[in-house]
Amino acid sequence: MNRFKQFVLLAAASLFLAGCQEQTAKTNEPKNHQTEQSTNKEIVIADASAKELVNADAGDLYQKYIGEKSFSKAPDDYRQATDDAIDAYLKSLDRKETKKWDKQKWVQSMTSSLETGYRGGAEDISSYKVVYDKLRLPDGRLLQDVGMNEITKKQDKKVNVALLIDSSGSMKAQVGGESKMALAKKSLERLAKELPDSVHVSLIAFGYKGTGSDADKEMSCKAVDTFYPLQSFNEAKFSDSLSKFNPSGWTPLAASIEMANRQLSDKQGENTENFIYVVSDGIETCGGDPVAAARKAKQEQTNVKINIIGFDVDSKADQQLKQVAEAGGGEYSSVKTKQQLTNIENIWKEAINKNTWRWWAVHNFSSTTWKTVDHYNAMNSFSSKYLAMSNQEENRFLSAMDRLQKEKLIDSDQRSAIINILDSRQKKIKDYLNDLVTKKRTKIKTESNDIDQKLHVIEKQVGI
Repeated sequence: MNRFKQFVLLAAASLFLAGCQEQTAKTNEPKNHQTEQSTNKEIVIADASAKELVNADAGDLYQKYIGEKSFSKAPDDYRQATDDAIDAYLKSLDRKETKKWDKQKWVQSMTSSLETGYRGGAEDISSYKVVYDKLRLPDGRLLQDVGMNEITKKQDKKVNVALLIDSSGSMKAQVGGESKMALAKKSLERLAKELPDSVHVSLIAFGYKGTGSDADKEMSCKAVDTFYPLQSFNEAKFSDSLSKFNPSGWTPLAASIEMANRQLSDKQGENTENFIYVVSDGIETCGGDPVAAARKAKQEQTNVKINIIGFDVDSKADQQLKQVAEAGGGEYSSVKTKQQLTNIENIWKEAINKNTWRWWAVHNFSSTTWKTVDHYNAMNSFSSKYLAMSNQEENRFLSAMDRLQKEKLIDSDQRSAIINILDSRQKKIKDYLNDLVTKKRTKIKTESNDIDQKLHVIEKQVGI
């Protein structure tokens, strides 16, 4: 009898036996059909379509004796169950007049008793969803569902970003071998550098004068200045602005938010989005009310968001900074390490403008590749499953015919004729299932190529 060839070259029965046992067992679960009413007995194998053969119930004795044992982790259990099913099949023939049976009758008898059920597995393939679920936009849509016309559409929304950096003395403290100030500067520089050219950026440092002594408090609390005025990003100028201040004195957080609000107050409109980003490691120490300042900025500019990073802060600062972010309609993130700071920096990039999902999609390019591999592996698993199922079924039929010939119920000529019909049946089933898998693989390739094209367009648009 011809072997049921693999549907996909990479698939192998051993892969399935190791990893697909549970899925196969579920496919072969009894369908609760009454033996006397099995639809299999009504099928004329030679005339049946591939779909009819695939949709046929598992054999009565297969359901009774084998079922979930088909891919048992204990092979002896399956072998014993197969022997019991064949014994029961031979015993059932004692009550029948088989001398006048032709090859069609023998095939119908064997399949209605011992065949594997392929219907559940075929439905698994047909219902398999080629979905890139990790590439989901902030608004909940999948990237694969976004039309290319939306991706290529020119975005003319204006975006302004005020970057505020705490320059109080505590920012001298070390985190992972570098000062918090050095890490914060690098993070803000990367953020500003990787924003689209259309975004305007400013840089405000607060508390960068004096010391932590009471004598210097007034001077330090007034040290809130713009080192890079709101404009397009210029790498050399922005880098130079970062070099002009160092951690020094107190923490006038409220005053810095008020300054940022003044900068952005005339940058309003339906087609404008404003962001204030703050990196700080402590609470307000200059008598201001940063929560009230954030609330006022939000009231005056409904399209502003104030996002804050609490960098290695204590519980008191953590609580206050969180309240400031909430009042400003933004997000608060507490970080302790350099890596966590980088992660939040990437999230900030994603929240800059209407095209935020573009950043997300680009930085998740590898997710597409690995998900495509996962989809192809799923198809390989389906193919491996049916290869193993078919091989088991073939061996079961051959064993049954060995017994029939030994008991002189059939002769060698009848055996050959039966095998020819079973070969034809098996080819129809193989071609049908192979076609299902091929269509899914084509779908995977189409979706993957489509997403890759979108990502390449996005990369070009954001300049990565």
